[in-house]
Amino acid sequence: MTDPAAQVSGPAPAEVAAPGSPVTERGPHSPVRPLIVALGAVVLLGVVVGMIWAMVTPAMSGRVVGPESAIIPAEQFPEEFAGVGVFALMQLGYGLAAVLVVWFACRRWRGPAGFMAVAAATVIGSLLGAWLGTAVADWRFDDPLTLPVGATFRVVPDLWLDGAVRGGPGGVWALFICAPLAAALVYLGAALASRTADLGVGDLVEAPDHPESGTDGQPI
Repeated sequence: MTDPAAQVSGPAPAEVAAPGSPVTERGPHSPVRPLIVALGAVVLLGVVVGMIWAMVTPAMSGRVVGPESAIIPAEQFPEEFAGVGVFALMQLGYGLAAVLVVWFACRRWRGPAGFMAVAAATVIGSLLGAWLGTAVADWRFDDPLTLPVGATFRVVPDLWLDGAVRGGPGGVWALFICAPLAAALVYLGAALASRTADLGVGDLVEAPDHPESGTDGQPI
């Protein structure tokens, strides 16, 4: 005679989570459209920041010394430093604003994928902002190559730092990591401040404190 317990067939019972522990329930993939719209807004914000910089940044003064030749005196270094510094500070604020936009507008994309998307968007926005900002600044001031000899002109500093900044180490990319760096710090702070393991996405549920049991006293 065989043991009745050995004749029971069927799938093995699923492992039951400890009472009160979070359980992940992944539903359908997060919609991409809200993320694309938010990232587009982030890039557009970078362009706006660049144009604002072109209107408020301190300008340097120079003098035309010959046909198609102009110089900027060394004493204009403070204005050059101020112009570059203003752009860097505005980029830090831009990174902060970018995280806030995506964090609250794309709740279901919170996490590594959302952060990488924000970082890429801020890099693109910074590059476009620098390019269009410089174009707006050039439109504001006269082209020194079109002025007569002896005339003075005003110009904004070059944001594409070519290899060095006044003898110090640097690169063309130096100003364009400010926004992603600020975004990384703010995103990390938001993640650490989240009260739930899912960063507020809402895809975690709490396991019941008292799981239901069968007739043999085992969880079902």
